[in-house]
Amino acid sequence: MPFCAEPPSVLQEHSSSREGPIRRFDRKPRVLVVIAHFDDTRNPDGRPNFIPQGLGHAFLAGAFNCETVEVRLFSEFHSGPLKDERIFQWPDMLVLTGVTSAFDRMRQLAAYARTKAPGCVIVAGGPAVRNLPISSAAIFDYACQEDIEVLLDIAREVFGADAVADRMRPRFDLLTWKSAVNYAESSRYCNFRCSFCALTAERRDYKIYDLKYIEDQIRSYPTRKPLLFIDNNFYGNNRALFLRKLDLLEELGKEGLVPGWIALVTSDFFCDSENLARAHKAGCLGLFTGVESFDAEQIKLYNKRQNTLLPQIKMIKACLEAGIVFQYGLIFDPTTQHVKQMQDELDFALRCDEIPLPAFQSLTIPLLGTPLFHDRIESRQFLPNTKLRDMDGFTLLTHPLDSIASVLPFVRSLVKLDGPLTRFALRSTKFWWRYHKTLSVQQMAFLTANGFPALIDRRRTIGSREDHQLTYVTTTQPLGPLYSPAFPVDERYVDYFRPTMITNASGELHADIASNFTEQVSRR
Repeated sequence: MPFCAEPPSVLQEHSSSREGPIRRFDRKPRVLVVIAHFDDTRNPDGRPNFIPQGLGHAFLAGAFNCETVEVRLFSEFHSGPLKDERIFQWPDMLVLTGVTSAFDRMRQLAAYARTKAPGCVIVAGGPAVRNLPISSAAIFDYACQEDIEVLLDIAREVFGADAVADRMRPRFDLLTWKSAVNYAESSRYCNFRCSFCALTAERRDYKIYDLKYIEDQIRSYPTRKPLLFIDNNFYGNNRALFLRKLDLLEELGKEGLVPGWIALVTSDFFCDSENLARAHKAGCLGLFTGVESFDAEQIKLYNKRQNTLLPQIKMIKACLEAGIVFQYGLIFDPTTQHVKQMQDELDFALRCDEIPLPAFQSLTIPLLGTPLFHDRIESRQFLPNTKLRDMDGFTLLTHPLDSIASVLPFVRSLVKLDGPLTRFALRSTKFWWRYHKTLSVQQMAFLTANGFPALIDRRRTIGSREDHQLTYVTTTQPLGPLYSPAFPVDERYVDYFRPTMITNASGELHADIASNFTEQVSRR
């Protein structure tokens, strides 16, 4: 397992459709870094109060020399769709990132920038770009297949050596929004290979950062707040290094720099009870773990062998009794589970007062490049006219075991928690009574804020006019207003507003996708 003295080094290979000399300016070059996003609830205003926020743009911004390059950040997840024509006239380089389902949104943003700033260099990366290298290379000037440090090379190639930072540090100072927590990252990727996870498709080794780099991130914040680690797996596969991170956090806590922290760990963390005691001593307020399912057979299908090491309920109770908040999500797969199985499992989670409410619940997503994706392709289980945009966890993408008509009520129920408020209030009271001696008022409030959002605000769009038009089936699900340009775009880029299709009308892999996956599929 590699131990990185610094964030992973720059990889030299990248796909570029642009050739030419270094660009010269009579002013500082301008770079706009955007997290592209399609909100799965069709909320047009973003999610400014959601925790955690995406931080990819802040880390990417660290590639540029802050003295010689002007950099701005924008998160569509936080602030909603970027539509202001003036913003697209500003950059000399547009850097795009986002989750798999945001690929079409990245194309749309590229169309806006090419229309308003024809000389703008478009750089894109992320899981969709890595899994669609041919499609991406045809759209973006730089379709990055590597880690974010490749942006150092691109900055040097486009703007010259003076534009490159001496060391790539996240630019949290450029964030334009306030948050209840500070963020940091201490590792990259994961040492497990769950069948549905985008990280499995990445096939990258788990990496741990140098403690000094972690400490620098934490000390960069002017305001002391609880710290949320955005690692895919804070625990990892080297317990000695994990304990060193805890020692660092304990020391920073004593200095008053870290008034508690939260992280994501895999279930193997709980196999050693000493880990909970050490984490609590180091200031841990809460942990998130991918429970995914309470069904052992379903866990095996997900290849989450780490979740079979301990009984799930026992693991959750041990965490709460150790004075640490436990958060988790549940995912359901109508292709391998009957409606009654899924409903019974959800009802159990909503009824059982020994555990918190799930922080989220969604359908299993067969993301591009994952084992689950290839399995669904080979078994011809994708529905006709499946759209990449619909890989959001709330739209049915594959043929279910039961009829679509019988599955849809359950699918719709995942968008919000159904049931009378009195029932949830009683459950919460019982939960509080169980754990009020080990969890603080702050921790209880945190669980309430993160476990009840769908119950409290009903996802904003529920009951709206657009919600009534949603079918929750990819074949007929409307694209939404973002697929109509917010302002006129050059006719050369009109096609950028057409959806990327996973399958055609016959349910076969769409030719555009097949051109990217021919090699991978043939090897399986």
